[in-house]
Amino acid sequence: MLSLKRLLRPFLLGLALLVAVLIGLMLGKGGGLSGLGDDVRSLWVAKTPGIDPNDPVWKATLPQPDPLAGLPEGPLNELWKPGLTPQQQTEVVGRMLIDYWTSVRSLPNGSWDEMREQLAGRNRKELLLVPKEHPALATGAFRSSPEAPGIHLHVISSSGCAFQLIHEGPDKQPYTDDDLIRNFPPDLKF
Repeated sequence: MLSLKRLLRPFLLGLALLVAVLIGLMLGKGGGLSGLGDDVRSLWVAKTPGIDPNDPVWKATLPQPDPLAGLPEGPLNELWKPGLTPQQQTEVVGRMLIDYWTSVRSLPNGSWDEMREQLAGRNRKELLLVPKEHPALATGAFRSSPEAPGIHLHVISSSGCAFQLIHEGPDKQPYTDDDLIRNFPPDLKF
């Protein structure tokens, strides 16, 4: 019995010391019992880093928004597909303008707002080709996105369907040396 008392006293002293340390940790950090539980678990479990929302690997797994979602049907929707070259962008706009000319027998002309109105149905055939609220028509030129270079229409012959499309180059300024100029028809000379 004497040896049991000898062992019990140091055991109780050790237990009291452990409880005092745990209470001190709980009160010192202010996390309460859950904070104490986290501290005790962290002694045995390796910490895993949190997910960085800016990590490119993490971003690659997220679904990408569809730039065409919510757009009304129309020939300029193709212009909003990502990754098109300036040549492909001017081809989309050129085809749309040729379709317009085929139906109306003239090209849209006047100020940018007047051209938007004509494409939206204010023409002699009342052909609604592109709603004037379409984002490709929002800012003074045809655009593949709000911050992209614009594509400007230069009508040579409205009744003869001869026009140029001027794609602003990287400087995003029309009528400069870095512009891509496409003639419609391609053999147009003037």
